[in-house]
Amino acid sequence: MTAHPRSVPAGSAPRLIEAGHLPDYPLDPNQRLTTHFFMAWHHDRWLNSRFRLSAPPDVRGLAFDLFCLSQKQTPVGTLPDDDVQLAALLMLDLKAWQSYRSRDWSPLYKWVPCQCDGEVRLMHSVVVEIILESLSLREKRRVEGETGRRRKRLARLPDQILDAGGTRKMAADPGLLERIDSWLVQFCPGNRTRDMVRRALEADALAQADTVQGIGA
Repeated sequence: MTAHPRSVPAGSAPRLIEAGHLPDYPLDPNQRLTTHFFMAWHHDRWLNSRFRLSAPPDVRGLAFDLFCLSQKQTPVGTLPDDDVQLAALLMLDLKAWQSYRSRDWSPLYKWVPCQCDGEVRLMHSVVVEIILESLSLREKRRVEGETGRRRKRLARLPDQILDAGGTRKMAADPGLLERIDSWLVQFCPGNRTRDMVRRALEADALAQADTVQGIGA
């Protein structure tokens, strides 16, 4: 079992954390939020929290900075369990930071050690909730964006089929439109030129012929 020393104020004996007893960080260590420039903040929860009502203003300010700083760490939502790095992130003198960290009401209130792909870092349950909400919103926006793009592609496709020499019956066939769109997404990521639409129609005709032949064999 591996033990990891944790940074402590100068003159104190290092405390060892048994890595095997630490919880795993619940998010993928490789997860990124590259366009993550704001975080959802439940202000009522913060304003009425025991920490905010008990900690002095300077400690509360540092704690909020750590919440924000964790959004840009790797893995996202964690902090290094290292006083030198934490002092640098907060732009504090090392001794000043160690003094804050040793207080009963520390800026690291409810931050706990965790395993992150073999590395010991700090996590906070509220920050994990915030990250999960951000990931959920990002996925929702991605799905909504793709749905909208697909709807626009299908709306333009009947005219493109007619322009490529297809018939009105072909342009009005929902199944054909779906297949042609799928082919073009795969083989024509750029502009859907007349020639590419014609090639898609030819490929679909061959595929449908093979299907009919296979059924009759």
